Amino acid sequence: MKGQILDVSDGEVYLCIGSAEGAKAEQEFFVYRHIKLPYAGSKQTAPSFKRESVGSVKITQVVDEHFARANILSGNIMVNDVAELAP
Repeated sequence: MKGQILDVSDGEVYLCIGSAEGAKAEQEFFVYRHIKLPYAGSKQTAPSFKRESVGSVKITQVVDEHFARANILSGNIMVNDVAELAP
């Protein structure tokens, strides 16, 4: 299960993950960011990206079927980062 970080404020985030996806309070998620890499030369026709780990969050409240609130456990989380359920 994964979803986008929609808002970051005062040590909390809102995730685009809710009960419809199976979200539950106390679930932990790793958070990562997609970083665009510079072009490697004239033969490269499409951009490349790398996935960089930026922290983790824990759900405190499932708001509804689409959204959840979570505490930031670690890292510098930003809007548009992606949260993925920790194994």
